[in-house]
Amino acid sequence: MPWRVRAIGTCVLLLSIAVRVPGAQAPADEYRLKAAFIQRFPEFVTWPPSAFETRDTFELCVANPSPFGTALTELTAGESLHGRAIAVREVDLGESLESCHVLFVGGPMDGEVRTYLQRAHALPILTVGESPAFLDQGGVIGLRMVDGRVGFDVSLSSAQRAGLQLSSQILRLALQVKN
Repeated sequence: MPWRVRAIGTCVLLLSIAVRVPGAQAPADEYRLKAAFIQRFPEFVTWPPSAFETRDTFELCVANPSPFGTALTELTAGESLHGRAIAVREVDLGESLESCHVLFVGGPMDGEVRTYLQRAHALPILTVGESPAFLDQGGVIGLRMVDGRVGFDVSLSSAQRAGLQLSSQILRLALQVKN
């Protein structure tokens, strides 16, 4: 399938995922939607070759405690990216992040979130979080709820620092792009 058709299809999918989450629904529904975004973000990112040199899988890492339950694992089952099977791994604060391609750190901006970001700072990792201060602290993509919908902001400087190149499609879909 030509890459443009796939890219357009992925954009349509991301936009369709950004459906309204009624306030009466459980928070788990919000995290199912966020999991879908996290699963699709890597399609819009180019990593430096060094990010794949010694890795057999494409790792989506989630800082413990994971808010996703089984949603992210179910979404990625049987999927691959860059010729590697997608693996979901929960990480604790003391674990190595070097094999992670994506790192989701949920919750409010606190000491643990800052520590994860500091540890990922010089690594080619797409960091995704949900704290309003996430981008200001060095994160690449900040998820947020706006009028009951999942949206996201992007920090280009954090992406560049990590050696990541974000496609124009993800930048067009972002609610806000910070330099």
